[in-house]
Amino acid sequence: MYTLRLYEDQFAPGAKSVRDLEAQHSIVYVYEGSLSVNEQMLKKDTAAYNKDVAAIEGGPSGAWIWRWELVRTVEPNNLAQGEGIKSHLRMSRRIRMFELVPTSKWLFRLDSIVNNEGSTGLHSHPGSGIRCMLEGHLRVESEKGESSDNRRPGDAWYEEGSYPLVSTSDPGEKATFL
Repeated sequence: MYTLRLYEDQFAPGAKSVRDLEAQHSIVYVYEGSLSVNEQMLKKDTAAYNKDVAAIEGGPSGAWIWRWELVRTVEPNNLAQGEGIKSHLRMSRRIRMFELVPTSKWLFRLDSIVNNEGSTGLHSHPGSGIRCMLEGHLRVESEKGESSDNRRPGDAWYEEGSYPLVSTSDPGEKATFL
């Protein structure tokens, strides 16, 4: 069994996690500021995929990041720890679709929908995921899955790939999300 987790971390300038963050697969997205992940510098609105481990250090102005991890369900939460670091779990969902035969291939990605306007209409996705609001307002409604009302940067919601849903922006508003 696998679980997808979303963490929100804030790193003060130069703050370094006291231990490397271990996860089978993770993606770090920089919402504000900059930081290095495994010695790769990331700036605002960039991301990096990491396999097995992520060593994270805040950049000159610090950073506000969102971090997705795909781990076995039995793994404990993986909060970043150290002086000048605030870390908390935003969302965690067991991903049933990953209970496949061992040779199955997965796609673990971070992409964005920019300036979504109006309604998506009833739709579903080939895979599940935790979405994260960047700007705007988006209501997500699903009869079978989860529903949410997202207004602030960092608001998060889960979409189970097999459950149809409708996403709607207010008239004249646009929504951008990961």
